[in-house]
Amino acid sequence: MRVTRGQELVGEIIELIDRRQLRAGDPLPTEPRLMEEFGVARNSVREALRTLQALGIVEIRHGYGTFVGEASMAALSPSLLFRTRARSRDDLRGLSDLLEVRQVLETALTRKAVGNGKLLQALGECVDKMADPETAPAADRRFHELIGEAAGNELALELIRLFWDVYQQTESLIGTPASPPASLMDKHQRILEAIAAGNGELVGEAVSEHFDEIRKRIAAR
Repeated sequence: MRVTRGQELVGEIIELIDRRQLRAGDPLPTEPRLMEEFGVARNSVREALRTLQALGIVEIRHGYGTFVGEASMAALSPSLLFRTRARSRDDLRGLSDLLEVRQVLETALTRKAVGNGKLLQALGECVDKMADPETAPAADRRFHELIGEAAGNELALELIRLFWDVYQQTESLIGTPASPPASLMDKHQRILEAIAAGNGELVGEAVSEHFDEIRKRIAAR
């Protein structure tokens, strides 16, 4: 497949950002300056900037210029969502893969969170809110975010959010959950207790059990 000059320029602009040590919010050179710097036409610059904007690497503010973006993992959501759905059409393989990666990531992060007293209180408040169907989804999401925050890994936290959002948009492939709110509370309570016990093996078992209900729903389809 023929690569356009604009596509080649994507990597060159990323290198420019790195070379000049630009940070999120810093302005990029203007289109004419980029044209001059790389010896390309305006169309190539605009094609590259549109691609970088879609990836969250740059932010185009009309009337103000182009700035370095946050490069949030949320920019990957459409492609991961498409991939998960496309690979799940015949055998739900895409959804199974997503679930497996989530479990590996969350098991490792939860083991890092053992012994964190402040975290236990916040997690307990989330579990209590899971008793109400109205507040349960937000409390469930926040429970996992808190563990990611406690682990101190910003990239992992963004991945937790990304995987959560994509799963919520693909869960309809396996129907609605059959378990009552009390079951959701119990699964998260066991994770909380494993963290409190400071037992890495119990953490692994509790996180695995958390995903068992989803695995059963996938197997039943």
